[in-house]
Amino acid sequence: MLLEINNINKIYKAGKVDVQALYDINLSIENNEFTAIVGPSGSGKTTLLNIIGCIDSSNSGEVILDSANLAGKTSKELAILRREYFGFIFQTYNLMPILSVYENIELPLKLLGKHSKDKIKKKVLDIIEEVGLKGLENRMPLELSGGQQQRVSIARALVKKPKLVIADEPTANLDTKTGETILDIMKELNKKESVTFLFSTHDPFIMKHARRIIKMRDGRIEERQSIGV
Repeated sequence: MLLEINNINKIYKAGKVDVQALYDINLSIENNEFTAIVGPSGSGKTTLLNIIGCIDSSNSGEVILDSANLAGKTSKELAILRREYFGFIFQTYNLMPILSVYENIELPLKLLGKHSKDKIKKKVLDIIEEVGLKGLENRMPLELSGGQQQRVSIARALVKKPKLVIADEPTANLDTKTGETILDIMKELNKKESVTFLFSTHDPFIMKHARRIIKMRDGRIEERQSIGV
């Protein structure tokens, strides 16, 4: 078992009002899954992904990652987990504005400190070509369209071949053809490198290719559906 989520609850403070975003969430993710979490805006999808990815914390319940309970881990320990374990694709890109396309994608590999300079260069240039950004290596984020920035974000998440990719609406800003190309890259990593993918999405194309769909509404899991692909 890669991931176990047990009785997770999340409450946000909105002024003097408590807003509950998640109610008693229980979920298990196996190694090598290709799973989509779907539901309307405000259903709790992004909140759940942020808790899984150690970006946010719950008010109660537990997250167990590779048999290790994340409760009680320090901020430094969680940062190391995010760096070494996860790849993140955000709706808002979260690119470093002072770094070029190449430097943004290179950054997670440099932080890992496991590869030579030449190997890093090859990995970065390979993924740049795969996501259709060849020739834009030296552009800054503000010189790119929204779709191009999203491709940089996707390349940055995939370049280190993480164990688990958390993707929040990864194809939302991409045209259909580019979205299909990106999904093909993800499916190949899932198949050949056993990278697990967990999506939050409204995209029917991702839902069509997911092997499991988890439906959420009002902070609760409504339905779980396994699909043969």
